[in-house]
Amino acid sequence: MAEPVQEELSVLAAIFCRPHEWERQMGPCSEFTQKLKDLWMWIYLWNWCSICQSIILHVYLEYLILQKTSKVDVDSSGKKCKEKMISVLFETKVQTEHKRFLAFEVKEYSALDELQKEFETAGLKKLFSEFVLALVK
Repeated sequence: MAEPVQEELSVLAAIFCRPHEWERQMGPCSEFTQKLKDLWMWIYLWNWCSICQSIILHVYLEYLILQKTSKVDVDSSGKKCKEKMISVLFETKVQTEHKRFLAFEVKEYSALDELQKEFETAGLKKLFSEFVLALVK
């Protein structure tokens, strides 16, 4: 409580209450007010978090709608399209040691050394040194 209010209550308690009666009656009240302050703080924080979450969701949905509806690239005939075209890095005839790449696979490598070893085992060391290293660096 504010200091002047606390002072006035102390004077009134000294006039109208027996010794220690005021503290005994105000103890539960001060605990209740502290719990009420904590509750309002949590309500405020919860409300703030939900507002932030709704803003983030709104921005994300706008981004998704933009990606699905806007023309972002041009195709080979020059018409605008919604997907980005990929660039061909290297084109060659399939050699006998490359026959194992007839199916499409997605692999993740945590280090550049692992990726380089995979290219070397496939016999594509030249491809790795010419194109992949240039993209990574």
